[in-house]
Amino acid sequence: MTMSNRRRASQDEEMLHVAEMYYFQQMTHAAIAQRLSMSRWTVGRILEEARRTGMVKITIDHPLARHHRLETELVETFGLQTAVVVPVQASDELTLDLVTRMAAQRLSEWRPQPQVVAVSWGRTTAHLAQHLGSGWDPDVVVAQTNGGVAVTRNDLVGRSVVRMAELGPGRSLTLQAPTIVGSADLGEMLRKDASVSRPLEAAHKADLLVYSPGAVSTDSILVTAGHVTKDGIEELRRKGASADIMSHYVDVHGEVVDEELDSRTISVDLDCVRVAGDNHNPSRPRRVLAVASGVEKAEAVETVLQGGLCTDLVVDAHAAEQALQ
Repeated sequence: MTMSNRRRASQDEEMLHVAEMYYFQQMTHAAIAQRLSMSRWTVGRILEEARRTGMVKITIDHPLARHHRLETELVETFGLQTAVVVPVQASDELTLDLVTRMAAQRLSEWRPQPQVVAVSWGRTTAHLAQHLGSGWDPDVVVAQTNGGVAVTRNDLVGRSVVRMAELGPGRSLTLQAPTIVGSADLGEMLRKDASVSRPLEAAHKADLLVYSPGAVSTDSILVTAGHVTKDGIEELRRKGASADIMSHYVDVHGEVVDEELDSRTISVDLDCVRVAGDNHNPSRPRRVLAVASGVEKAEAVETVLQGGLCTDLVVDAHAAEQALQ
């Protein structure tokens, strides 16, 4: 054995000895340092090296523990700023609750605190709003990104936009129009009205935009509300639609698949979702947080990532794994 190999073996043996004393015998840094006649700093450095080289692997075994390996892969593969991946729970409702709870925590801890937050209404963002605490962002302006629905079983718009603003505490800019109207001409007229143009302009210039991608499904709220027919959904799928992004139906590249339908859609332009930085205030770069839960949204999450439609992500492990595959 060469001298360098002997030195390496000796270092590995010392590392193993220190790791066993710390993790198995539960000795403190000071106690290990005294027994081995070294400084506490040296003990800390050896333990850090043991973790770095893989001699020591730490596993957190808890049903709420995050999947840090998947988070790292998502950030590196898709160029995200951050990713939070939570484990799938015993039911879809429990998974949704955990995903939205983590998204609310992420939103509350956002620094610097956003002055304007644009929010797309929906079931997921309504749950997110329920998990926000009072005082999460004082004086925040919460702007609605897309029109509402005429027929719904609950007030998703109010729960996800107004409630978030009230808890800020701040003020909301709701969009007083349906999300899809009957003609392109009517859509153009409504976008010029102050009740529509004001929240859309605020959403387009927001520091942070929060939305949940939707599945192209006959069970979607846009279908149940009568804005899109079941046959229309099938036609959109034939055209390549793989996600509903704030009422825009897009393909895997993030491109709109039906220009006529999109001309009747009252929503922020998709360009503001694609932009990672914003020239209106270079010191506060725009960020786009996508939040998704459930196996039915796995394809939509993949579309968001492939199309570059978010900078940050909170998602469950199943959707994350599907996207990475």
